[in-house]
Amino acid sequence: MAEKSNQHYVPKFYFRFFSLDGKRICVLNRKNGLTIEHAPIKGQASKNYYYGDLTVEDRLQVIDGLFSSVLHNLKNAGTFEGYDPKSYVLLLQNLMLQKSRTLSARNKSKPMQDRLLQLYLEVQINNDEKLTEEQKDRFLGMIGNVAANPKQYQNMEMAVSVDVAEYLLDLVPVMLINKTNRPFIFSDAPVVFCNLLLQKITLRGVLGAQTPGLLIFYPLSPKHLILLFDANSYRIKGVRNSVLLVRDLKDVAALNKLQIHNASNAVYFSEYQYSRYVSELWRQEKTKLREHRGTVVEAPGFDHDGEPLGDIVHSFEPQLPFFPDFIFLYHEIFQEKDYRFSRREEYA
Repeated sequence: MAEKSNQHYVPKFYFRFFSLDGKRICVLNRKNGLTIEHAPIKGQASKNYYYGDLTVEDRLQVIDGLFSSVLHNLKNAGTFEGYDPKSYVLLLQNLMLQKSRTLSARNKSKPMQDRLLQLYLEVQINNDEKLTEEQKDRFLGMIGNVAANPKQYQNMEMAVSVDVAEYLLDLVPVMLINKTNRPFIFSDAPVVFCNLLLQKITLRGVLGAQTPGLLIFYPLSPKHLILLFDANSYRIKGVRNSVLLVRDLKDVAALNKLQIHNASNAVYFSEYQYSRYVSELWRQEKTKLREHRGTVVEAPGFDHDGEPLGDIVHSFEPQLPFFPDFIFLYHEIFQEKDYRFSRREEYA
């Protein structure tokens, strides 16, 4: 029971894809850049009762068992050629679940969760006929201090994320094979969503599962990294049989910097001989690093006749403050004035 109280938001099996002995991993602290050579895997990307319920942990252990085999087989194959459809669906489900279960994801969702709860309470207070106007004013003045239970909401978002995985089926998978003398690293939020096509769009979210221009990066080992891309928005040079050999150190550095930016607390790497390399990447980006927090926008809404509908609350995950310029990737950049909301199927 005590072992289950330490609940991981990045499973231990994933750490072992990068560990030399299956027990320890090298760590860089995202906040101060300090490194540790031998950090026990069992204590990484975890908190006591992180999910708040042992039942959730039990179910995740079963699910992670399925995902572990799927990812292990893909890493060993090193290609998506011949990858069976059932395993690919499990891969996409793992990808979405992993993205939704991290501390980073929890922090991004919290502002919207808090605001929705506050709006609900505001309606309840205003409609309660038993309260005097003075009591209503007093309670309404306290609403700003009300916060939602992040564990409860995140557990619901995790359940939904598995169903949303089907929206990624139209993305094209590529296995990036690292042929340089520097490793791929990963973070405590290893699944990175990015949109280089819509990098100029800041007033609404562009990282949704159906958004045109979506890119997804997911390291599998120091030498393997999964890339999913929207073929209507990007052209990739050099892909053969779903494999791209990455030979330029600038591309590896850019992929690793995405992990540093996406991290909540820590970045991980396989061997301590690369500590100076990882530290230098962190140093280059440290002034740009931001805390992960979702954006909540409240603005007046109007119907098609211009009649007011009341305030509309819009929340979205902002892009990372880092847009890589990959040598192998070609794309346009939409200007905000030219952007119209659409789904990939409409954009195609």
